[in-house]
Amino acid sequence: MIWRLLREERGMALGLAIIVVVIVGVMGAGHLTFVATALEAVVAVNRGEQAFELAEAGIEVAKAHLANDSSPADWSSEELHMAGMDEGSVTVTVEYEESGSFEAVSTGEYRETSRKIEATFSVEEGTPKLLSRPTHRVRDTWLS
Repeated sequence: MIWRLLREERGMALGLAIIVVVIVGVMGAGHLTFVATALEAVVAVNRGEQAFELAEAGIEVAKAHLANDSSPADWSSEELHMAGMDEGSVTVTVEYEESGSFEAVSTGEYRETSRKIEATFSVEEGTPKLLSRPTHRVRDTWLS
């Protein structure tokens, strides 16, 4: 009787179709998880780039302000806030060092990500000169 059931082919196509659908569904769910993780990584990189660009713009604003007014008394612990941005913010702090240089620290924030750039300038004949290569720090606080 068992041999007779094994030789019977009715219903085999339905059984195979169900197995194939289950296997494809499991593979699709695994692929979907992989794609979602990759998408989150891309979003994090883009947020970091936006925050870095904002911080870089803050350094350029500090450089322009130093070109207009390089009096050390006017720049001790000065903070600049850039207004008019839809998303993100920039805070720039410029301090006068005893060596005659200015230390500019710009922090760009975009959503939950921030980037900080530090640069040292000297002002010669009304023109800011970069003394040190700008360094940047990363602080990501986004959570998935």
